[in-house]
Amino acid sequence: MATAKKAPAKALKPAAKAKVPATAKKPSTAPKKDEEFRMPTEVKDWIDQAMSRMKSMQGKIDRLETENKELKSYKKWAEHRILGSSRE
Repeated sequence: MATAKKAPAKALKPAAKAKVPATAKKPSTAPKKDEEFRMPTEVKDWIDQAMSRMKSMQGKIDRLETENKELKSYKKWAEHRILGSSRE
């Protein structure tokens, strides 16, 4: 049985790619420094409220730390005063 050889398929020329003009480049994904973004007012209000709460809590923490230091120093002074004053 003799089989007929098939002729090799001719290499087709690749389709000519359309050249992109230099002015039609994609914009970069990095945000520009001067670029402003808009956000819904609900989001802005939520952020403002959260910042206000954080500032309030930080102020409270600072006051409590100061009070804690004062109480520790008073405790030390009172211990020396009470324990040192007994002359028996």
